[in-house]
Amino acid sequence: MFNKLKLIIKSRKVRVPSVPGSVGIPKVKTPGFRFSLGQGKVKFVIGGSVMLSGLVVAVGLYFAVIDIAHATYEYPKAGAVYPDLGINETLGQPLAPYVGGTLDGVESQTLEISLASGARITELTFDDMELGRTGLTDCVVVQRGAGNSTGYLWADTFYIKGSTSAPSFDMANSFAHTLAVAGQTDGHTNSSTLDNTVTDVTIQSERGAGSFESDGGVVDRVLITLLGDAYVKTVSFNDVDCSVGGWNLDYIKAGLFQQDATTKWGDGDGINAADHVIQSTVKYRTSTDILVDVPISVK
Repeated sequence: MFNKLKLIIKSRKVRVPSVPGSVGIPKVKTPGFRFSLGQGKVKFVIGGSVMLSGLVVAVGLYFAVIDIAHATYEYPKAGAVYPDLGINETLGQPLAPYVGGTLDGVESQTLEISLASGARITELTFDDMELGRTGLTDCVVVQRGAGNSTGYLWADTFYIKGSTSAPSFDMANSFAHTLAVAGQTDGHTNSSTLDNTVTDVTIQSERGAGSFESDGGVVDRVLITLLGDAYVKTVSFNDVDCSVGGWNLDYIKAGLFQQDATTKWGDGDGINAADHVIQSTVKYRTSTDILVDVPISVK
């Protein structure tokens, strides 16, 4: 026979009826605590195990909420990669600290966007941003991710405008139906190749497309990583300023690639050393180049 269990709470008795069976449960005396308020004494007889369990649950919930709050990276928060941006997902994963060079163990403040294969976006906008960190080589990068040997960033229009500046600029392995570059630079080289087979790119349908913007961000660099072909109606960098590092753009196929006359590029080493370079692997159908060589040092 099970022994009857009795729990006393504020002088009230609660009885658990006996249950037939061959196994008995020994009587357990649960410890309690008491305290007094003023002249009157208030006694609480509470099972010690219940009190301890409640404390453990409360502490666990507290730290779980703290962990979730600190681990949430909503686009465009720095120090994270957004692997599904372009398929209506804006939650990122934290980036590990830098490894190598002079930045060993330094917390990452990179804004990295990984565009999934087949991602479709109406606008990918970077506006009024401050970039740069000592020890970095690049501040704005378009690149292929691991396992992607064929994907491109397909863009109807790709704009760089609004007094954007950086110590250097390099573009390679890309195609533009219309390539229009302007601005002031501390020396430049344009080795792009005319190819009348380069087709125009028109991306108009917005069905199922996302739209993403980083406005007023302060990060060390921006990385756009392609996991396959991604399709963007408009890519826009407006007033994006780098104090350290340069632009390194690859694997772009654009209907119009335009850099306006307000942009400035240069590291102060003189106009005879090119700081704005368009490689011969950039092909175009129509192009205009009104870059002006002027001694400039972007800091």
